[in-house]
Amino acid sequence: MERRAGKRFGRSSAALIAVCGLPLPLAAQVADGSTLQSIAGSASVFTAATHTRTDSVGGTDTRTEPSVGVSGRIGGVLASGANSLALQYGGTLETRRDTSVGDQTDTSSISGAASYAYFDPAQPLDFNLGHTVSSVRNNTGFVVNPSSYETRNTLSAGAGLRFNAGSLSTLRLFSQAGQSFGGGDLSDENSLTAGAELTRRLSERSSASLNANRSWSDGSSVDQTIDSAELVYRRDLENGSFSIGGGQSWATTEYSNNTETDSDALTGFLDRSWVADQYRTSLQYNRRLSDSATELSLNLPPEFDFLPETVELRDLVVSDSVSISHSTDLLCNACTLSVAAEAALLKSQISGDKTHEYRSSVSLGVQLTDLQRITFGYSWQGDAEDQAGTIVDQIHRFDTRWSRQLAENTEFAVAFNQSYLRSDLGSGTGSDDRDQYVIRLELTHGFALNGRR
Repeated sequence: MERRAGKRFGRSSAALIAVCGLPLPLAAQVADGSTLQSIAGSASVFTAATHTRTDSVGGTDTRTEPSVGVSGRIGGVLASGANSLALQYGGTLETRRDTSVGDQTDTSSISGAASYAYFDPAQPLDFNLGHTVSSVRNNTGFVVNPSSYETRNTLSAGAGLRFNAGSLSTLRLFSQAGQSFGGGDLSDENSLTAGAELTRRLSERSSASLNANRSWSDGSSVDQTIDSAELVYRRDLENGSFSIGGGQSWATTEYSNNTETDSDALTGFLDRSWVADQYRTSLQYNRRLSDSATELSLNLPPEFDFLPETVELRDLVVSDSVSISHSTDLLCNACTLSVAAEAALLKSQISGDKTHEYRSSVSLGVQLTDLQRITFGYSWQGDAEDQAGTIVDQIHRFDTRWSRQLAENTEFAVAFNQSYLRSDLGSGTGSDDRDQYVIRLELTHGFALNGRR
């Protein structure tokens, strides 16, 4: 791929941003009486006290910081005819004062994702839009405060055109574009994917498809061209769904000095979900060949129930990942339980280095009375290098929150959060061992809408 082709695609960013304004009319349609499946949001004002202990080669440092701030969250799923929108966002703005030196700092953090799609079986054209905002950690290790990371926004847009070949077969030609906007030291990246999907319905509940695509990406220092072909089988079940696929990918990497390297890998996935009124379980395996820039245009659906706290940008890697998630209301009459875990092995096709990544979370909510609720949460992220069992960087988080409802949509809460960072990366990365304790008093006003308006 010639470098000028990547730069020419980069100039389409403004058009991509303009197109992503389309979900706004959808919100207006919902207000006019369309189906609203669920949407909820909240805004909070809070005051907090944070105590941090840092252990490094030079000794131990402690710091206590009172703070005030505001935070908010919104999430839900909307549907209106052929239109659908899923979103989940959260953010915090906080002002802290260091009692030891008297310095005052303002910090902010935001994360989330949105996915919009238009699909009408009676129409040949479909299209989709997406947005994510996330904290990026690149060779910095974990930190206890996500506002210390750089923030990256990504936009994607795509369209497909379907042709019916008889009553059982459909050919879909598609293209997908993606663009990232990095803050601070992060570089902007973009990519474009074009391909075809030939699908044949095998029964009322099952189908098979043959997919082929080519992706071009323009990264910070290299250009990638990736060709992929995959055979996929899908089946809808009475209690969920099942899908499996396998194929191969070929990649060509062009460096700034005009040298090239080639690589290839077998790819595939397995996805099984169980869905009922009171529980949902998902088991996934995925193997693919890609880099961070190429993934911008692959239209990978976000896992709203298990959005990562941070992401890490990568060169060309072969990744093998396994994830499982489960949520249920069956533990007790007043309980809700959610658990999730993921493990991934990544092998760089540029340097040959191997890394292992792990993350898990548990959340338990208990309705104590009609007006009081308590929630316990735990999450863990860990990184290992070549040895899967030797964790070199990890962070544990424990969250406890008690809330009391003051009015229909207003509540008062007390939260106690603990973070424990353990790192063997060395002092040169700035990832010393660190413990942090936060107690927070907050007043929250929210809303929740369900069903049809």
